[in-house]
Amino acid sequence: MVLWIGLFFYSTLSFLRAESFQVQIGRLFDQGKISEVNQLILVQIQQNPDDLTLWQELAALRKSQGDYVGTVSAYQKYLARKEDWQIRRDMALMLEQMGQFANAAADIRGLYARHPEDEEVLWGMTLLSQFQAKSKSIRTQPTAWEALQAAQKYLLTLTSLKPDSALYQWQLAEVSRKLGDQNRALQAYETVLRLDPSFKRAHRYMARLLARMKNYEESLDQYEKAVAIEPEDQELKREAEQVGLKAPQAAERREIQKMKDWKNWTLPEEIPIASSPVTIRVGLAVHVTRLLMRSPSEIQIFEPVTPPSPLSTPLAVLPPGGDYRFAYLSAKRSATHQEVWLIKNSRGQTVFRFTRPVWLISKYSLQPLVFHDMPTNKGYFFGRDQDRAYRETIEILPKPNIGFNVINRVSLEAYTAGVLPSEMISSWPLEALKAQAIAARSYVLTKLNGYNGEGFDVYDGVQSQVYGGLGAETKRTDSAVNQTAGLVLKHGDKVIPAVFSAQCGGHTQDYEEAWGIEEPIVGVADYDPQYNQDMEFPLSPYRLERWIKEDPVSYCRAYGMKGYRNFRWVTEVPVETIQEKAPGVGRIRRLAVIHRSSAGWADRLVVEGDGGRREFKGDSIRSFFGGIRSNLIWIEPQFNLKGWPEEFIIYGGGWGHGVGMCQVGAYGLAIAGKSSEEILKHYFPEAAVEKL
Repeated sequence: MVLWIGLFFYSTLSFLRAESFQVQIGRLFDQGKISEVNQLILVQIQQNPDDLTLWQELAALRKSQGDYVGTVSAYQKYLARKEDWQIRRDMALMLEQMGQFANAAADIRGLYARHPEDEEVLWGMTLLSQFQAKSKSIRTQPTAWEALQAAQKYLLTLTSLKPDSALYQWQLAEVSRKLGDQNRALQAYETVLRLDPSFKRAHRYMARLLARMKNYEESLDQYEKAVAIEPEDQELKREAEQVGLKAPQAAERREIQKMKDWKNWTLPEEIPIASSPVTIRVGLAVHVTRLLMRSPSEIQIFEPVTPPSPLSTPLAVLPPGGDYRFAYLSAKRSATHQEVWLIKNSRGQTVFRFTRPVWLISKYSLQPLVFHDMPTNKGYFFGRDQDRAYRETIEILPKPNIGFNVINRVSLEAYTAGVLPSEMISSWPLEALKAQAIAARSYVLTKLNGYNGEGFDVYDGVQSQVYGGLGAETKRTDSAVNQTAGLVLKHGDKVIPAVFSAQCGGHTQDYEEAWGIEEPIVGVADYDPQYNQDMEFPLSPYRLERWIKEDPVSYCRAYGMKGYRNFRWVTEVPVETIQEKAPGVGRIRRLAVIHRSSAGWADRLVVEGDGGRREFKGDSIRSFFGGIRSNLIWIEPQFNLKGWPEEFIIYGGGWGHGVGMCQVGAYGLAIAGKSSEEILKHYFPEAAVEKL
């Protein structure tokens, strides 16, 4: 055995001569070979104990796996060789995160005296003060109230130093709320949501605060946004209902205003779009039982025919301008004791009954069909019910014992026109818009029949790609669609699934690594080669921690752009939020990422408690944490004084899955003068733009 180990390290270290040490341990680290990485670092330390980066690598490795005692030990051995105030700060913060405030207090106060404007030191003082408010044993202030006031003071300094930190604003809101400083708390909650609209707890706590201030209408608005993020949270829904009961007039006024907006909505005009023989079936709503619709044109109802002949006789014609309600009645509710699907006019009269699929088409092709309160993107912070307008054909597909599905049957180019402004801001450079149009067109062609059981190819939301219909279109985006009509990305003779996400965080992921399916889509560095030269991918533990926590140069680093300031972000997830998502593990003790893609994105997360262990994989990791922005994460806990985690601080980068084209990166490349084809070649180096 000893001989085998010696041979293993001899062969490994020989390989290191051809490849840097950091890249080698980075590859093993991503593959989850933690013990091998640990041994390699220890061997290197034995050979060169004064190489301080090795102690940093060891500390980062142990921190990543929840070995916080080992992390502190690595910091201590670093400090035994060289005094470094930043390493001492990191060690003090680690002790605080472990709940050992008494051991950390002297160091963190001493550091504050010498470095009062250092962000991490101020954060350490904030944590110390907040925990002093909870425990007399470590309190230096006379009362808990004064400890909270001290925490507020540090947070005010932090938010002035780093105003774009949603975490610091959140902490300021919470401390201010506990102090009864309602106005400051409300202002901080508003700032949190401006910086990070996905911060569910901020919506919820702000809604509660507004309700206490008797501002019920705004409270209900915030509850609606929180419920959109967590539609299955029954307790949250009950809270919202209780507020509605306290102010029934406010709830009623909101519904009246919704209908008023519906009646007064100026319908969009259709801009001519290039023709296409390909039809895309878009699922707009599934398993619904009611729907409100109108059109400025006559609405003709046909049996499904591909395509409808101009000579076809419609089954019925609905006069223009009026509201029409589609409804499903179950056998229990039906007068005939048989389930029925019907359409009623604005007077409540039934004008059409059906039990088989029907197609709805405006008599005049440039007049849209319009729907009220269509549910979109449920489970995401941008999810809501919206009035929507659609081109071409609407199919109503009865679903026995459930209700009906609403499907937009639309040509490929018209579909792309509805996707482009929904997926990319229409004021962005034209070359970025053209790149997005080509990617969206390519993607959907690889997803035909994707949801055949429900009668459509793709959803209209983030499950596929966001499709807003005619109401989302603009002249600029329609121009980009027409200029690229028929252009797609191909590898050989095959169209590729040209996926994209909002922000890749500086490096995209390989398709196969992310989803386990082989496609010619590889991860690429999203920056000019002259930058980030010390960040060789795959990243070693210490380099990965730096990559995620720091602020590297990237085409998609766009802090000045509204809605995309979270190139790097930090959020706080309470242990209660995730406890219920890991049944069977008991009280949670540890979280650790045990496998990553070569771009550093978390692929497997282990959750350990006093009753068991569970693993979460891929995109489920994001939902496990309550819908965080991406899987490019670094996790650090905050333990209480009894040694149990109270919350987990999630440091993250980017927004979305990080595979394929980075949308904000495309913006950055277009600003740098790149054409749409050059942008696509950057993100899809193994594909080429060709005519369909």
